[in-house]
Amino acid sequence: MKSEKINYDINNLDLAAEFILNNSVYDMILFKAELGVGKTTLIKEICKKIGTIDNVVSPTFPILNLYKSKNNLIYHMDLYRVENLKDLNELGFFDIIEQKNWIFIEWPDNFEKVFNKNHTLIEIKLENDNSRTITLTQNEII
Repeated sequence: MKSEKINYDINNLDLAAEFILNNSVYDMILFKAELGVGKTTLIKEICKKIGTIDNVVSPTFPILNLYKSKNNLIYHMDLYRVENLKDLNELGFFDIIEQKNWIFIEWPDNFEKVFNKNHTLIEIKLENDNSRTITLTQNEII
């Protein structure tokens, strides 16, 4: 799998969002990072670039947020508190990933084996100078 990287800070968040949109082959994007590194902040910027008029907020408590864009829907999930496949199924997860919409998933770590759809993985690392490095990897499921 080929990976691409970019470094960004809060002042050029729009460039990071453009990088992800321009380099993501798939409409399902998984975001992995430590707590507080800026997954939701980056997703807000991506949603803005896609053209959502909705207020993008963290789905930590509702687990799933739905936004409208000009051309389709955006599903924004936070799987941090989802404990098992039954809970994931009750969210409608398996139906959602079959749709042709944007799907942004924070904290996918516990369920990586169930992502049976091609997806882009975004890993965000906080650097010593407070900037972030994104590693973007395309994951094709064979």
